[in-house]
Amino acid sequence: MFEWTRKKTVNRVTGACLLGDNTIWVMDEQGGFGFNSTDPTAWHDAAKRIGPSRMQLALTASHYQMIAIDRPPVPEEELVQALPFTVRDLATLPLARMQLDYFQLAVNPADRDMLQVVVSDRDVLTKMVTHADNNDLQLDMVTIEELVLLELLAANPRPQILLWHQPEQPLKLLITSDGKLLFSRSFRGFNQLDSMSEQELEMGLFDALQLELQRSMDYLERQLRQPPADSISLIVPPQHQAFLATRLEQAFGLPVQNLADSGQTPAQLMAHAAAMVRGHDEDKN
Repeated sequence: MFEWTRKKTVNRVTGACLLGDNTIWVMDEQGGFGFNSTDPTAWHDAAKRIGPSRMQLALTASHYQMIAIDRPPVPEEELVQALPFTVRDLATLPLARMQLDYFQLAVNPADRDMLQVVVSDRDVLTKMVTHADNNDLQLDMVTIEELVLLELLAANPRPQILLWHQPEQPLKLLITSDGKLLFSRSFRGFNQLDSMSEQELEMGLFDALQLELQRSMDYLERQLRQPPADSISLIVPPQHQAFLATRLEQAFGLPVQNLADSGQTPAQLMAHAAAMVRGHDEDKN
């Protein structure tokens, strides 16, 4: 995703995750810690604890906007320059503050040539790069939820479903095949999933989830012309892991696994996954 060209002076890679409240969660040998990404002193203290390393950072959804567009009719070498003007009426940030990158889904409906454009705040990213540089950390790669979570799924030629939830965010779905993203979407009405009771899920919410999942599976097979999903993985609040795994397995007849251990947070998983991006074989946290 977003990268900064610089000489790699250290081999050690540290995974991190930027949360909605601007806390950066960093993985270390003790399981990780958080610090305020806007506070220079906090960066200094974090760097002392981490030691010299290359930081790979995953943004949570509140820090970027993903916009699907038809590929602009320009030569490849002019594409990056054309994107800001293509998405400016769709993006929430002013043109001068847009940091853009793009990727393509593994397949697109009706063979349309589409791009997924990711827009983030250049000012926020640039300040973090500066703070990192000032403290012997190299923030040389920034990615997003939809891409970093692919690192947690084993490569499989059959489509796999992942459902994940961040506090105060919609429940999200992605479907992947062979380590590539087929599509993703959000399910509204589940922002408070971490504070809901099992009884609340039973009173209509699970039925709504089942319906949305079935629609997504139908889209996968009918519009994207892909094989049926092979499995479902979950990153959900611990109190709902057993309930959702059991009910989803009963509803769809697919194996369901929880990717988060008891007490493991989505931020910890994302930071761990960020360290894995691009198959680094250096020392990782």
